Amino acid sequence: MAILSCRARLISTPLLVFAVALGGCGHDLTPVSPSCTDPAQISLPVCAPAGDRFSDEACTVFDDAIATRSSVQDARAATVTAPMESQRLPRATPFTFVWTAPTASRRRLPAPRAMTLADEFARWTTLLPAAEAHCEPFSGRAYELRFRVNGETILRRQQSATTWTPNTRDWGVLVAGGGGNTVEIAVYTALFNNGQIGATAGPFTPMAVRSFFLE
Repeated sequence: MAILSCRARLISTPLLVFAVALGGCGHDLTPVSPSCTDPAQISLPVCAPAGDRFSDEACTVFDDAIATRSSVQDARAATVTAPMESQRLPRATPFTFVWTAPTASRRRLPAPRAMTLADEFARWTTLLPAAEAHCEPFSGRAYELRFRVNGETILRRQQSATTWTPNTRDWGVLVAGGGGNTVEIAVYTALFNNGQIGATAGPFTPMAVRSFFLE
């Protein structure tokens, strides 16, 4: 329904009225950029209350910040620990990429905001077969892995965790775009607070990229 851009597909008019009365579905209504909904360009986690809460709305904010104000600062950037530089990875099995949080800018993450009635409603709608609840505005540290071949981006991955094992589809994209070539990983990181990135919270990226080879 057009009135609910948070993608909750409700099954009855009374529920719709109730949702609107609660102020929507409990997350910001920032329009999602097309690049954040195209799986050929970007991989995102399945936003879930019990999992990685990074969402497509957070992706839109992150993309804009990377494009307009990212800076190279080694001390405030993430560091890739796997793969090693110039490591040769077999194409047959998805590799687990690992990186660390910045060492010189470890701040206390923003405290989660208090649960609201709208949050409770969004949580309970997950029990309805025709409803799809969505995550709250993201708070915490986020990362983007940007995979490039010959300067061209072949895939991006955004999330809040510091490890990622591509699924079959994403690994297939990397193999198709990078097989037989040197692949570079550029890592961006930023600190979110309630769906936004503060003026001094990133994104930051290191000067050196990590390279590997798919064989």
